[in-house]
Amino acid sequence: MSDHTVGQWPVKQPVRLASVPAPAATEPVPVAPPVVVPVPEVRLVVTVDLTGHYDRSSEVDEDLREQTCASVDCHTAIVRLGEEALRRGFGLGQAIASRFFLSAKRIEVHVPAGTRWAFVASDVQQHLRIMTADHERMLNSLRTPGG
Repeated sequence: MSDHTVGQWPVKQPVRLASVPAPAATEPVPVAPPVVVPVPEVRLVVTVDLTGHYDRSSEVDEDLREQTCASVDCHTAIVRLGEEALRRGFGLGQAIASRFFLSAKRIEVHVPAGTRWAFVASDVQQHLRIMTADHERMLNSLRTPGG
């Protein structure tokens, strides 16, 4: 057994630490220059393909939503529209503009050549202008005067 009673611990002699002399004043260690890692310019591109077969306008909207749900931020959005999507898609210009309004810097709309659907690209631009003006009005109303 030990020489202590309950609640008491034996006292041991303190351990003496030998002092370590400080290093002699030598030349300072040279500091390496900071490492510069070049970062390449990367532009994220989202491609939406709406060239499939669609029977209803809700299918076009659903396909657009499914293909854009994960694309939260990108530089360029390329939307390829097929004849079926253009025939069935009601308000397609507004739907495309609203999906990429705050997330894409550039939106490209590709329609089949020789069709009458070329106005969809200008429709997207018109809706983007309206949404941008509305967003700016909203932000200006939220800002404090003089701030």
